[in-house]
Amino acid sequence: MAKIAVVGVGPGGKEHLTPAAIRAVAEADVLVGGERSLALFSGQPGEIFTIKNNLQEMIEYIRERMDEKKIAVIASGDPGMYGILQYLRRHFTPAQLQVIPGISSVQYACARLAVSWHDAVVVSTHGRDRTVLAETVAGNSKVVVLAGPEEPPPVLASVLVNAGMKDKTAYVCAELSYPAEEINAFTILDLARWEGQWDKRNYVMVILDEQPMDLPDTGNKR
Repeated sequence: MAKIAVVGVGPGGKEHLTPAAIRAVAEADVLVGGERSLALFSGQPGEIFTIKNNLQEMIEYIRERMDEKKIAVIASGDPGMYGILQYLRRHFTPAQLQVIPGISSVQYACARLAVSWHDAVVVSTHGRDRTVLAETVAGNSKVVVLAGPEEPPPVLASVLVNAGMKDKTAYVCAELSYPAEEINAFTILDLARWEGQWDKRNYVMVILDEQPMDLPDTGNKR
C-alpha cells in the first residue's frame, strides 16, 4: 500500500475539498504542504512540514518517515497540473504514491466563466521564457495562462501586444474561490495599458479570440 498520499485540495476554498481529500488528510500522521494549503487543516494532530524553498529537505523528511507513518503531501489545485507531483515522481515510484486529484485553478477559472476547457492550451509563465507565451497565444484560440506574483497581467499583456496581439480578450482571475476573488475582462491592449496596482498573488488568465462577454456573478471586480 502506498505510504504517501499526494492530495489535491482544489483552488483554496474549503467547499471545494473532495471527500477523498478530506479522508486522506484525516488518516495521515504527517502533513506536508505550503502554508496556505496547510491552513485548511489547522488543528489537525500530527507532524507538520511546511514547504518553502526546501524541496530537497522535504524529500529527506518524507523518506525518514514513510515506512512508519502515513504521509499526506498537500497540493493546491490538482497535483498533476503544474503541481508537486512531477517533482515527487523524480524521487518516488508510482507504487509509493497515491494521487488524489483536486479541482485545478484552470478548471475553476473556466467554470466561473462558463467556458469549456477541453480545447484549451494551458501554459505556465512561472520562471519560463515569455516568448513561449506569445507563441502559444498566437497559435491557439483558447489559452489558459498560470501566472505568478512576479508576472502581473499587464506585463504579460505587453508581451502579447509587442508580438502583434492586441484584440484578443483576456479574463484575469485572482484569488479564485477565496472571499476576495476577482474576475475582470480586458482586451489585451487595454490590459497592457492598465496602470493600477496588482497585488503580489497568483493569477489565471483565460485568453480567447472573442469580444468580452457579460461576466457571471464573479464577486469583486476592479
